[in-house]
Amino acid sequence: MRSETPASPGDPPAETPSRSFIETARRRQLIDAAVATVNEVGYHRASLAEIGKRAGIVKSAIGYYFSSKEALLLELVQEAFTALGESVLGAVSGHEQATARLRAYAEAYLAHVDAHRHAIAAAVEIVVSHRTADGTPLYLVENEEDTALLRSILTAGMEQGSFLRMPIKVATGFVESVLDHAITVVQRDPRADLGDLRAHAVPFVLRSLGAGDE
Repeated sequence: MRSETPASPGDPPAETPSRSFIETARRRQLIDAAVATVNEVGYHRASLAEIGKRAGIVKSAIGYYFSSKEALLLELVQEAFTALGESVLGAVSGHEQATARLRAYAEAYLAHVDAHRHAIAAAVEIVVSHRTADGTPLYLVENEEDTALLRSILTAGMEQGSFLRMPIKVATGFVESVLDHAITVVQRDPRADLGDLRAHAVPFVLRSLGAGDE
């Protein structure tokens, strides 16, 4: 799953220094309300009015913070997957061997999905439903940066002889599909216990790549 998505056109970066404390807090409130709204009614019914109702803000006032519904929802996506990317990057940074890096990556990925399931589920709903200006579904927009870290780990493992050799796209897609199953589970049931999945998915991935789980 992607770790970043382009900023919404016309929207300031998420860390604009000139934002006041009140503005930052209000944007946080709106993004949290958007998460709840998308998870409750879906992308297409998540209007600014519905989001404002959950945030306790009138629809007309939302325009001060976000130029449109799309701008708000795309910032939600940007924030959710950037946080996921930062979690896995921080987890692997203390390891050198490819097997240890992949284990740390997978464990951090699943832990983050478990801890931030509502934001991740909403972000995936948006990515699947939103289309770019040329009509392309957002989830089909390829971005090499989205899988750069995982690809680097898998490539290094194959070169070191730690992982079975196979086309890097196949290996990357395989690992992503296993880890992203956690997202599917929490989308189906927001209260689902991911304990068993977290316990078995990581050794399953490692063994499937010929690495074992020592």
